[in-house]
Amino acid sequence: MGTESTSREWPWGGIDPAAWMRNWWTTFGLAPQSLTQPILPGWAITINGINSSAPQTEVEVVQRHSYGRQLGRMADALEALIEERGEEASSDQRFTDFTTMKQKIDEIKLDAAATRIDQLLADLAALKASRPTEYRRLRDALRRTLDQ
Repeated sequence: MGTESTSREWPWGGIDPAAWMRNWWTTFGLAPQSLTQPILPGWAITINGINSSAPQTEVEVVQRHSYGRQLGRMADALEALIEERGEEASSDQRFTDFTTMKQKIDEIKLDAAATRIDQLLADLAALKASRPTEYRRLRDALRRTLDQ
């Protein structure tokens, strides 16, 4: 957790609320700590000196920016370029197919976010029933964070 000071009063002096939330998600395991997902089912991608001129660099890049994050950012950039083309882009089926795919991916991401929030609500309800003091402390901290 960070030690930056915040402009609002936080129950644990010197702890950044955003850092606290990140650690909360990590601690309660709402998302996997590591994810192995093949890009093509049945295929394995190995980064080594045979298929990469700098395998250690590539490993470090993927550790910081997953393939999914890289593809997401490229998709966002491509979407912006398609939007710049305006009406001209709508006549190109490749752009239409890409835009449709991107919209479906964005919907999946929003559905996943809603699921995570539903899980958070269930966790808070369990705390309220079994540890009311802890529940009130976290509820108040969340309210302050959301009001910022």
